[in-house]
Amino acid sequence: MCVHVRYSSAQLRPVYDSATRTITIPDSVDPSLTAIAVRAVLAELAAPQPEFGALCWCGEPIIITPRIPIQRRSAQVNHGA
Repeated sequence: MCVHVRYSSAQLRPVYDSATRTITIPDSVDPSLTAIAVRAVLAELAAPQPEFGALCWCGEPIIITPRIPIQRRSAQVNHGA
């Protein structure tokens, strides 16, 4: 797979970075709409998309990584027993 997806709270709209081949999706996008946002970016970049899912230029499916809940994004690490 040539394209990766990441989430950021700093972006207002989906953005593609050609140097890292990364699509950045805002955290505010509803999880059910993430695939649509990724497909829209790829379609604008002339990557043909199937009816369902999202494909890279090479034909591999794009893995839309699960989001980490906000409460788990702290620098503090707690080790349980």
